[in-house]
Amino acid sequence: MIYEKIQTKNSLTDLTNLENSHLSLQLSLDGLEYCVFDKDLVEIIFLKEYEFEKRPQTPEQLLENVKEIYTKDSLLSEKYESVHISHKNNLATLVPEALYDKDYKKEYLKYSVKVLESDSINVDKLHESDSKNIYIPFQNINTFLYNKYESFTYTHASSVLISSLLKYYRHNPYKQFFVNVSKNNLDILFLDQNKLQLFNSFLYYSKEDFLYYILFAMEQLSLNPDKQTLTFLGAIDMDSILYKLTYTYVRNIGFLKVENLNVSEEFYQENPHIKRHHFFELLNQL
Repeated sequence: MIYEKIQTKNSLTDLTNLENSHLSLQLSLDGLEYCVFDKDLVEIIFLKEYEFEKRPQTPEQLLENVKEIYTKDSLLSEKYESVHISHKNNLATLVPEALYDKDYKKEYLKYSVKVLESDSINVDKLHESDSKNIYIPFQNINTFLYNKYESFTYTHASSVLISSLLKYYRHNPYKQFFVNVSKNNLDILFLDQNKLQLFNSFLYYSKEDFLYYILFAMEQLSLNPDKQTLTFLGAIDMDSILYKLTYTYVRNIGFLKVENLNVSEEFYQENPHIKRHHFFELLNQL
């Protein structure tokens, strides 16, 4: 079962003549989300999220889910000037630029990811952190999408997350502890003096798992939960049980409040169910 979880409205356009627009799409084992950016209006004009009832267990199941969405959502098959796809999974690792050797991509991944002989391995260069993000994309989805669009670029979602946070906080000298939340995954990112000190992703299956990873990361970084501010972004709000449990142990919690120039105040006013800390990766992959 696939649910249409969120859909926006926008008074600026009727979503026709999209040939001068950009499509951003993010795919994970939890679902698919996409947005349309109008290059004439310089504005996000549409955003939609699909959620899978169950996480696909095989690449074939994931592909079937994506095909089903494309069958019923005609907007995804429109002609766009440019398309960007991000793959969100736990099949990635960061390597400092100074230590990277292109001949050892598979070996870098093997330390934390099971790599098959048939896996395609890709690399994103993260200029803001002088590192490489080595990852395994959903290759069968890429193959499917190549038949839908004349061309597209793709990255790992964590590349967008890391680069965007470093960009927004490049003049902030303080310690920044971020937790990016999705349905079954959390990303933890720590900046100090605008330098990336930690990035890791975790699958969680209970609220206790969620809290454990946050507190463990703080402990390893020698951060005091009573003093260090935690900034949430992604699929979490104050009424969430995850927020309430975390607040029991971490006393200074906030939500990301960056000003994304691609999203107007009118967009948020017309879509009050979407907050500024939601869909951070998707809205920054232009």
